[in-house]
Amino acid sequence: MPTARELQAAVYGHAGMREWDKVEAMMHEDFVLYEAECLPFGGEWKGKDALQRCFGAMASTWADIAVDIHDITGGENWAVTVLTLTMTSKVTGNTFSQTVCEAGTFEDGLMTSLRIHYFDSDEVAREAKGEAAA
Repeated sequence: MPTARELQAAVYGHAGMREWDKVEAMMHEDFVLYEAECLPFGGEWKGKDALQRCFGAMASTWADIAVDIHDITGGENWAVTVLTLTMTSKVTGNTFSQTVCEAGTFEDGLMTSLRIHYFDSDEVAREAKGEAAA
């Protein structure tokens, strides 16, 4: 059976190619994606198609989204991806980057959850909403 690291890398590869049917095939029936509550697309996204639906919500927030994956590491049931997410706000026009760690859990070869951890989720929220920094 593939490792958690290999499974997470495969999920990211298929998602990057927008191969949503292949992504869904790797998701557990009870899959949950967790985004920071302060974001316009924040909260819990549930179901095999959660990544695709969340990506659609993100695409409606950002004019451009670029993902630069630095590393994926993992153990038996967990994998963590370290990446830089560069976004351009549709509201402000500002382009900015965030370091993000995304922690996935796996059971029987299927992804059961993915928790997104932004370096500064408040900055992401401000840019998404067009609010000035405090």
